[in-house]
Amino acid sequence: MSDYFEARLDILDKLYSRNLINIIGAILDDLSGACLCSLRCASRKCREIVDSDKTSVQRIYKARRWRSGEPVVDPVSLQPGHMVTSLSSRGERIMFGLLGADATVNIHSKDTLRMESRLVQSHEFPASISGLDYNEKLIVTCAYESMNGAGLSHAVYIWMIDDKRLASKISPHSEMIRAIRLTTKYLLTGSNDGTIAVTDLTNPDQPKLVHRLKDHKDYISSIDCDARNLVSVSVDNVLKVWSLIDFKCNFSAEITSPTLKVALSWPLAATGGHTVVILWNVERSYPVCFLPMNTIGSLSSLAMTFRPSSESMVQNGAKSKEVSAVNKNKMAAVHIAAGDNQGFICIWDTSAIIAGHPAHTPHRIIQIGNGGNMISALSVDDTRIITADWAGQVLSWNFG
Repeated sequence: MSDYFEARLDILDKLYSRNLINIIGAILDDLSGACLCSLRCASRKCREIVDSDKTSVQRIYKARRWRSGEPVVDPVSLQPGHMVTSLSSRGERIMFGLLGADATVNIHSKDTLRMESRLVQSHEFPASISGLDYNEKLIVTCAYESMNGAGLSHAVYIWMIDDKRLASKISPHSEMIRAIRLTTKYLLTGSNDGTIAVTDLTNPDQPKLVHRLKDHKDYISSIDCDARNLVSVSVDNVLKVWSLIDFKCNFSAEITSPTLKVALSWPLAATGGHTVVILWNVERSYPVCFLPMNTIGSLSSLAMTFRPSSESMVQNGAKSKEVSAVNKNKMAAVHIAAGDNQGFICIWDTSAIIAGHPAHTPHRIIQIGNGGNMISALSVDDTRIITADWAGQVLSWNFG
């Protein structure tokens, strides 16, 4: 790292002496908050240059807030005795399902945290939504449907988000569905049958199964995706990376540690199980490092910073300024959050790891409750983490 900053320092000095401030700004814009903190400590001149750049100062402030600042914790929902079984907040809303008398999805505003509406799928006890996701037009929910010879069978319900109308109901698998994701066009489901079903929802009233991805040899335990890429893991500890353009598997790796969860923030991905998270560069097909959780429990949920792709925003009619803001925001740090079955949440700043800083312990650990409270779901964006647990709590942790 010293050689890196020495070379960078020489460049900055030469540019500064020639008053090439715009070029200096472009160089600083390419550095993460962790790198900027290190650069700032390299010399007095570096400190002056970094401190004079407002964007760099803001990036450093955000990095420090995530690592050591006191987050603002607000309750989204507090329902003791009702386990939260599923959560999605990858857009402007927070949606979650509870184990209770009804298979119900509660829908809250992400800005105000107030409940906007409630979607009741069925009135059967015990009832729960085992998985859900949404986009600008649709909500998809997955729930226990019936018992067959192979075990639990699940159905997927497709709802119109505006009026909560049930558009259709499908059963893309004959066995239990463990994972569900929604893009602007496709419904993706992973099952105990070892396959990932790709259903085209261009016409939500008439969904069409268009692909069945069969490269996995065992139960699909978790999937995640963006507009172009899909990652999946199976219970035999295999990671696969797929293209959502041609549906080919571009990368496959056997993982030596137990693996139950996967999260994607392209070109990075995280896999996790038991007490270890692995950070991957899936674009270049290699593991970056192993991240021990150092908590007393076992991993139960995993998430990475989610940002809408500029492609999906264009498809949804976003303005050019909004798309430019998303593209510019890609330089912001990507965080990993891993929850365990004792209420602990481990947080890592991937920009610090990529910059060469050691990660023998999580950059931060927070706890919900006094132990024994399983974190059932997580969602992460640029400023906050949304957590769900088996004590009936959905909480917003704002680090912005």
